[in-house]
Amino acid sequence: MSVFCRRVYSSSHADSLGIHYRVAIADFMWKETNVMKKLMLCALAVTMLFALVTGASAQGAKTKLVVAGWPAGDVAFKAIIPEFNKKFPDVEVVLTFMATADHHQQLQTAIAAGTGAPDVAMIEQGWIGKFRDSSGFENLLDAPYSAGAMKKDFVDYKWQIAASVDGKKLIGLVWDIGPATLFYNRSVFKDAGLPTEPADVDKLLSTWDGVLKAAKAVYVPNKRWLINSAADFYGWNYMNRDFYNDKLQLQLDKPAATEALKAALTMRKNGWDANVGLWTNETYSGLGSGQYAMVVAGCWYGGFLKSWIAPKASGQWGVAHIPGKIASSNWGGSYMAIPSQSQNKKLAWEFIKFALATKGAQNTMFKTVDYFPGYIPAWDDPMYKEGDPYFAGQKTKALWVEIAKATKPTFSTLMDTTVENTIGNVVNSGLNEGKSPEEIIAAVKKQIAIDTREDYDRNVDILKAAGKLK
Repeated sequence: MSVFCRRVYSSSHADSLGIHYRVAIADFMWKETNVMKKLMLCALAVTMLFALVTGASAQGAKTKLVVAGWPAGDVAFKAIIPEFNKKFPDVEVVLTFMATADHHQQLQTAIAAGTGAPDVAMIEQGWIGKFRDSSGFENLLDAPYSAGAMKKDFVDYKWQIAASVDGKKLIGLVWDIGPATLFYNRSVFKDAGLPTEPADVDKLLSTWDGVLKAAKAVYVPNKRWLINSAADFYGWNYMNRDFYNDKLQLQLDKPAATEALKAALTMRKNGWDANVGLWTNETYSGLGSGQYAMVVAGCWYGGFLKSWIAPKASGQWGVAHIPGKIASSNWGGSYMAIPSQSQNKKLAWEFIKFALATKGAQNTMFKTVDYFPGYIPAWDDPMYKEGDPYFAGQKTKALWVEIAKATKPTFSTLMDTTVENTIGNVVNSGLNEGKSPEEIIAAVKKQIAIDTREDYDRNVDILKAAGKLK
């Protein structure tokens, strides 16, 4: 851009100088005004162009919503994100997933530090007690969430676990529940001369004598066992994680649990269990190869079998009730929560509502990874009466609805995850040492007192503050 300015000088006469000077000034001022106008127009054009460019860029940029958890939650979310994006096209859901324990420890660290937490966090049932009565998460009962209006649509015993002791706070909305069931390998049972139909398997395994009979029949020294570890028998009695009552008194002396320990001791003495931990590659491999004939877990374990433990074994597995006539139980399941440090709380809530409080999304995720919905309206769908080809056409979903409806509420504490781990370790050591059931239970209680001392004291303070404990 050029600027034109002309200066006129005359040396003839003062008057002519003055006239020429005035003409020159007027000419200069006119020119200068035009120049300024041109400059302003150009500046305006540049500004408008910049606005258009940045506006287009802003429209193209998506808000990132970070969702964190553990597998196979990420697979479930990937199945529903396309539908979510139809409602929220300007949102990019970023999935940050890792091993369950690593996720919770990282989340705990981020909450304590006040930075680094995701916008949406999965929380496993065993961990919810560590978070629910402290700060760091949004209270979903408060506006603008007002989740209390949805309470009737979710499984009550699961909802209550995420509520604070005084009932004034809810930190997570229920995602899935884990109706506890037996998964058994039909082919191995048949080869061992055992029944293979679910009703007949239920009848056989309804007593611990029946379990021992099955264990003996399946056993091939150093090659095949009924189960990875008989230490799990005791834990099956506490799959609800009902280790404490609401007065924080341990409840580890159930008569049924003692009977389970007697059977476990017989199993271990005879070598009828493999003495291998549940969450190990050896167990996954053993279940996949038919080396181990059964496993008890939440219904979500069916997704493990289908997707990566035994994906080629369709039709070979069956589902039955927990052995030993143990009452209907729920093992695990998860919630979704909003850390208070999130900068996208409104969007986080929209994602949670879409994922967990709509039949379509819940059932899509269920079909994808066998995460059984804690959202009751989702059960009103024909799919819950259909057979599952992987389980030889068995109507597994109908069984899980039955178990879910029969499961009773329990009291959740800060100590639940620690207690569960302690029980597994101490019981297994007791079986190896041949201790009596009474000795094993006494050792479990002693070690729990050591392992949970700090969390127990904190839990006492929480109950006292809420007026629930004197």
